[in-house]
Amino acid sequence: MLQLLANRGITSKAEIGAFLNPQYQDLHDPFLFRDMRKAVNRITAARDQSQPVFVYGDYDADGVTSSVLLVETLRLAGVTDTRAYIPHREREGYGLNTGAIDYIAEQTAQLIITVDCGTSSVAEVAYARSKGIDVIICDHHEEPAELPQEVTAFLNPHLSGETYPFKGLAACGVVFKLCQALWSSFKLPEGQEKWFLDVVAIATVADMVELKGENRVFTAFGLKVLAKTKRPGLQSLISGSQIDPRALRAYEIGFMIAPRLNAAGRIDHANTAYELLETSDASRGASLAQSLNETNKERQAQTVRITKEASEQVKNQLPAKVLVALGEDWPVGVVGLVSGRITEQFWRPSLVVTKSEKGLVGSGRSIPGFNITQALSEASEYLERFGGHEGACGFTLKSGDALAPFAAKLNAIADAKLSDADLVKALAIDMELSLDQIDWELLELLKQLEPHGVGNATPKFVSYGCRVADVFLMGQDGRHMRIKLEQGGVLRQAVAFGFGEQYKGVLNQGDLVDAVYTVSINEWNNRKDIQLKIVDIKKP
Repeated sequence: MLQLLANRGITSKAEIGAFLNPQYQDLHDPFLFRDMRKAVNRITAARDQSQPVFVYGDYDADGVTSSVLLVETLRLAGVTDTRAYIPHREREGYGLNTGAIDYIAEQTAQLIITVDCGTSSVAEVAYARSKGIDVIICDHHEEPAELPQEVTAFLNPHLSGETYPFKGLAACGVVFKLCQALWSSFKLPEGQEKWFLDVVAIATVADMVELKGENRVFTAFGLKVLAKTKRPGLQSLISGSQIDPRALRAYEIGFMIAPRLNAAGRIDHANTAYELLETSDASRGASLAQSLNETNKERQAQTVRITKEASEQVKNQLPAKVLVALGEDWPVGVVGLVSGRITEQFWRPSLVVTKSEKGLVGSGRSIPGFNITQALSEASEYLERFGGHEGACGFTLKSGDALAPFAAKLNAIADAKLSDADLVKALAIDMELSLDQIDWELLELLKQLEPHGVGNATPKFVSYGCRVADVFLMGQDGRHMRIKLEQGGVLRQAVAFGFGEQYKGVLNQGDLVDAVYTVSINEWNNRKDIQLKIVDIKKP
């Protein structure tokens, strides 16, 4: 256990205690944000003067959950005329836009609170101010070269000079800190804000921030709230995804709940996901959950088709270090997913670009060692707008002619920063085990490391020189394998998902292999067995 914790950078007694036993009371004081008091004071004025307030969100799971969280909290705090505005991904694009600000001004609103956007909205904030609208920004994106001016309050842990001690919050985490501040300032029922941790956990996992520090607290407690959520739409989404609420983990959020919420904004409009989270009507919640299920299936089909097309394009660009694919009719909401798959397949930074109403827009994904948003900043002469994190970005090109020189500039940057060794995908293994060390006591220890996610991956172990005691194909078209491994007289069952095609006829009974795996429990017919999930396997 100490080795596994050290692998995650957790070594001191205090860090170990906080990690293995996350406590809600260990969350930092929200007023450690340097502008938190300003934000609370302005919201108090909006309440006292009965001003309409707009929460301006984003169309992904982090933005939608942040919007729901803040709208509901503001209403509970007495800001009764609070509304959400989530832009359409393709027609309006990311972040504040002047058309939306005009609409908000027509509704006589005097305060916009952005969530999961706003940090790079220099011109748009200036436009809002020219209309007499104050702006509070709640965001977590990296600080650009130029920041918006005349902001009433700026809550972003990544700003230079920000005093808040934990930098890794998702946007919904930032918003929850604002909600904590409002909760205490407006003397709302103590402890009741914890019921909002269901959406905070979804956002924290979905936005792939590290599950350490406050994020671990949010996720650990949020999973408990999610299992008994009072939101009818979420209840329907969970049951429709065939998830057992008692067995909810970060995995179910990341691969079942969040993709369905994200699908709304990728294919049509994120308002569907927003309404699903906000509605108190059970039949409406069930209907919206079914709609998101269908939308997600459509998103999956489109992702598979476009990935195939993009892959054909970029393989001809090798050995270029940054791969670029361009499509005529690829939905804007899917290009980021496709970029992620291209990067995973070729282990290189990638950009996937499509033609939209706003011109050429795209998304990028990267590998360790290459900050893709920083690279965009160095090539910003070709861009209308851009933003993102170290590993992911979004951008709009100034013109169609800019794509080729833009790609060339990024490749020049990558040539200077990435070595050939960086382009070889590495498998991080926690430690070596012999098969006789794998027992129920080990499984109980490993449970303490949950919830798993970014920065706290499920531990991977390696065993060398195992004999294949038995092997057979299973699943549709024999895509998967079940293997019985033996070492020193100890047998362990293992399952290798997706290994059938590559290892059929290659892996045979009696072979000696080295195996990397995670340790899990297989439940079947009311029987529990220890099972190894193969991550990689090779014959020495």
